[in-house]
Amino acid sequence: MTADIRLLRWPQRDRDDYNRLVAAIDRVRAIAAKGRGEIVVAAPVGPEETDPSERARVILAHRRARDATAGGLAELFGEPGWDILLTLFIAAEEQRAVTRADIGTATRLRASVLDRWIVVLTERGVLRGVEAAGQATALTLTEAGMVLARNCIGST
Repeated sequence: MTADIRLLRWPQRDRDDYNRLVAAIDRVRAIAAKGRGEIVVAAPVGPEETDPSERARVILAHRRARDATAGGLAELFGEPGWDILLTLFIAAEEQRAVTRADIGTATRLRASVLDRWIVVLTERGVLRGVEAAGQATALTLTEAGMVLARNCIGST
């Protein structure tokens, strides 16, 4: 008999106590993880698991809302590489071409910061530029970049 089936046989008061205990243990685990310097965030929970592109949109929307709230202090929370990775991942999932200017608009990064991170991500094999005749260079994630993005998005 599984724990779930046994739990259904418990009186309601015992089930409530059990659920409170499980929630308390989860909180203690999160506090311990934070104490070890790990990043702890709640993953979206629902009847269906969200797909990675939807999770990326939620993460990026949360970051933009936080930046808007922080105003002039938004740079204190900066993770330019992560913002670029999320933006390119979403574009790839939507099968959209993205230029440097598009990323700059989406991430609100200063041009010098954006350029530096494009170089870093390219050197690390996460990002590549695709030349298009008569158009701005489209930027895309490499296969390694897509794997990295999916792994990071899936672990949040």
